[in-house]
Amino acid sequence: MKQVLTSEDINFLEDNLKASSPAPWSIREDESVDTVWVVPSTDGNPIALFDYRDREQNRADAHFFVSARNYMSVMIEEVKCLRRRVLELIQSNNVEVQKRMDVQAELMELKKILRNENEPS
Repeated sequence: MKQVLTSEDINFLEDNLKASSPAPWSIREDESVDTVWVVPSTDGNPIALFDYRDREQNRADAHFFVSARNYMSVMIEEVKCLRRRVLELIQSNNVEVQKRMDVQAELMELKKILRNENEPS
């Protein structure tokens, strides 16, 4: 399993999200049966059936499935926002490092000038 999402991965997830039925999705369940249906809010027709495990596992899987769909756009946007912020911080740090290097070079130059002025002629 991948440990890092690339930009291509994020684009792939966004494309899949756009192609899927609109959120929010919900669960239709009946306590008397093990079957659980996933239903989008748009038309109420089921789009997925969880039926091959025991009741608790079907419900847990369906709830995860629905939660993942309902929060996917939020998670993608959060990842993109955090990546932008990290890039901003790196760029800001690079500017600060360059400023320090410039000040250090200027200090060295001033020390050199002072040494030359203090040497006997």
